[in-house]
Amino acid sequence: MSMWIYFQGFEPSGLPGDVAGFEALFDVEFDELRRRVRAGDSVWLESGFFQLNELYWPRSEPGGDRELPVFGGRHIPDPGGGPGHAVLGPPEVARAAAYLEGVSFPDRWQEWRQLPSSQSDEEMRERLAQYHEDLRAFYGRSAEQGWAVVKHFSF
Repeated sequence: MSMWIYFQGFEPSGLPGDVAGFEALFDVEFDELRRRVRAGDSVWLESGFFQLNELYWPRSEPGGDRELPVFGGRHIPDPGGGPGHAVLGPPEVARAAAYLEGVSFPDRWQEWRQLPSSQSDEEMRERLAQYHEDLRAFYGRSAEQGWAVVKHFSF
């Protein structure tokens, strides 16, 4: 089974008012989604996103904005029982961008790999480091534009 998360920035006024509208945002050809990623308007995470979310959640820091980059946001349920979507408004996007700008990936990696559930191999480190940089750049651009972010989950 393939699992991925797709992040897309949108003008807040362009957000749909219902579940069908959110589905329609991503009802495009696969090549179009890839074009959006190449243009920098979106990010695609194919694996390791659970680990990245865990890496952002160090045990020493209760509270805060660390849930926003990967899984956080207002949940839009899928009436068919799928994972649905999550939406971050411009204030949450700005918080996520600020959080990511202040996070040291090497420091988080060192702390995370001490957890019993962590996988500390080099391939995982490289993938998570790239995802971190992709999300940092994406959220930074989205915050500068005043965009909302919609997350499309496929599990």
